[in-house]
Amino acid sequence: MKTQMMHVEHAPGRVLVGPKKLRNGYVRIVSQKDGSGRIEKFDFTSRAWFQAPESVTFSEVWSAPSVPGLPCSDIVEKS
Repeated sequence: MKTQMMHVEHAPGRVLVGPKKLRNGYVRIVSQKDGSGRIEKFDFTSRAWFQAPESVTFSEVWSAPSVPGLPCSDIVEKS
């Protein structure tokens, strides 16, 4: 049996996980240029994504519930 896996390009800025609901906000994991990931948190005041505090861990983001049916207009990209 032969197994094929599709290669997904991990370009910088690509959302890998999320958005997810964590505590009182939304978080996501975004790829970086060196191939690592960065946790970002959505700021409701500025309606933009920023680097999350170090207290937020990758395992928390992975295990947090997904945000179902969230309209794209509610969460916008950082300009």
